[in-house]
Amino acid sequence: MASINLNEGMKFRIDESLYIIDALQQSSLNNSIFFSPLDETQTKIARANVKVLTRSELMKKLINNEASFYDSNTYQPTVESLLSNEQINNQEMWVNFVEEHIARHSKNLTKVDNIDESIKLFDWYKYGSSYFCRSTCQAKVKAYIDSNKDPRTLINMGALSRKGKLRFTQETEDVISDYFTQYYLIRSDKTAKSVNKIADLIRLEVTELNKAEPDKYPKIPSKASVYRRLEALQGEHIINKTLSKQSKKLLRYELGQEFIGENPLERIEMDAIYINLGIKNETGVYLGTLVVMVAIDTCTRCIVGYSIRVGKKVSESADLAIECLKSVVTPKENIDWPCHGVPVKLVTDATTAAIGNEYKRMALELGVIPITTVSGSPWKKPYIESFFRTLRREFVNELTCYGYLGSKTRVNNAHLEQGETSKAHKGMTLQKFESELQRFITETYHRNGHGGLNNRSPIDVWHKKVSENPLLICEPNPQFLPDKFRGCISRNHTLYKNGSIKLKNEKYVSSELNELSISGVKKVDCFYSDIDTSSIVVVANGTIFIVPIRSANHHYETGTQQVELDAARISLFADIGRSPRNHFECEEGKKNKKGLGSFKKAKAKEAEEKELATGRKNPKRTKFDNTKSINMNNSNAREQIMSAVGTTEVDESNNSATHKFKVGGEI
Repeated sequence: MASINLNEGMKFRIDESLYIIDALQQSSLNNSIFFSPLDETQTKIARANVKVLTRSELMKKLINNEASFYDSNTYQPTVESLLSNEQINNQEMWVNFVEEHIARHSKNLTKVDNIDESIKLFDWYKYGSSYFCRSTCQAKVKAYIDSNKDPRTLINMGALSRKGKLRFTQETEDVISDYFTQYYLIRSDKTAKSVNKIADLIRLEVTELNKAEPDKYPKIPSKASVYRRLEALQGEHIINKTLSKQSKKLLRYELGQEFIGENPLERIEMDAIYINLGIKNETGVYLGTLVVMVAIDTCTRCIVGYSIRVGKKVSESADLAIECLKSVVTPKENIDWPCHGVPVKLVTDATTAAIGNEYKRMALELGVIPITTVSGSPWKKPYIESFFRTLRREFVNELTCYGYLGSKTRVNNAHLEQGETSKAHKGMTLQKFESELQRFITETYHRNGHGGLNNRSPIDVWHKKVSENPLLICEPNPQFLPDKFRGCISRNHTLYKNGSIKLKNEKYVSSELNELSISGVKKVDCFYSDIDTSSIVVVANGTIFIVPIRSANHHYETGTQQVELDAARISLFADIGRSPRNHFECEEGKKNKKGLGSFKKAKAKEAEEKELATGRKNPKRTKFDNTKSINMNNSNAREQIMSAVGTTEVDESNNSATHKFKVGGEI
């Protein structure tokens, strides 16, 4: 069965209803899909109940034509996309077999003689298949008839095509890898064990762990699963089938030596780990999460180099691998970390980071033999995988106070609330993380005893090996310039007339660029790094030179210059207390309306006054406030009415009143 990537916001139909995926919860025990119904206008129905399905339940509905992904133009079923080519071929074969059998023996479909006759007459070789037994053919005929001739019942649901893949959690894979390393790859006469015995030990270990932590160890691997992983190791078939016992022993020794190197830097394993930790800069702006590439020496178990990349959608890249290899061959600034040198073999998996041409060119120019293993095979790099397990358990898990959310973005995050992200929990700068990582490597990991080293510390083994033979540490050729290697490239980049280049919101200036600009060059090829932005490599007219960043470059949310300048500004006058910032306010402005009035209203009022003065317009009637009512039950109600209409009651005796009003007359 083909794999389908489900994402939030995807729309699909179940029966005649349309739904949209709200959230996906992935864990070792359950893969839940939360979705809401949509109306005819493809908008969410207000206050509708959110429904839940597991991934396997949704896949069954898709396979059985009970559901289909939504298409803006048509509602085409997705069954064909869910079936492999082998399943489609088998389905066509069994449909034709059963239809021919029904046409030939419609009265008695399951009779033994009729089934045997159909088996002999059917062209199995047309579909690249051999004869099937009588019981299998009878079962296919019965299933086809009972399902009202549904062809989907004639083949399996596709579980066999996924057998052995993604069936165990990362913790279970770590246990299997540890036993491979201890009892098979690096074993002595005392620890030597057969493959069957190793499988028994793994199953016993996982069984005990399952009782203590069922979430991390939900499935106990079968012996077949253990054997499948051992078959992936080089020379395993030859060891078990064709060689004598003495040859097997020698070949096992050679295979173990390939994984463990007798001297420092003989074999280096390199891989990357994703860390879901929110990183911010000095001003508090969210930068993203981390991916860290680490290189380990298989002889001494020392960490010989690392590189870090930060981003909101961070991933492995050739740039990351090149920076890690630079860290391996160059001396460290930390005096407690003497591990460096040119390795003999450098083992990586087939990811984007290690298959780039620039990375391979740099490795070959250094004299390193790059070895690429198959992706998804952690047992082929057992030492770096074991270190990552230690790193998660003893270092990364201690960073929860800084906002570490889990080993991966969507795995092991059941403790988080919906909408809880690394951005909301950003609490660590890149400089702080890097200093803590170096402190863990130099003060904890390198000084702890390792079982594979007979409880000796890696740094002691390194010093002993190097003191016995100092020539083991090979320095790069003096003519080799590691800075000229970059993982990213921008071809035909614009060279400005002032001899500068703008790249990734940074500006790079040098005298060589100025000379190129004067000579009329307008386009150059730039090689740069997203990790180290201090310089770039420019290639023009067959000449290669390194251009540094402009020292006074300052802008927001990007570049190393901003962080340095902001940090300097924040620390300036730090010994003086902060004062509040107040604003001046005019005393007259507190009483009157602030600011200028509306110019249109002022102009209209001026025109009205001019018309009144010339007699062109009659004055407006006086407006009365009708919101103030008069209580007629009051004793002075008459006076309030007279005052409201601007008149007084007429005194008939002396006839004296400014505005005469006769009782009973009109106002």
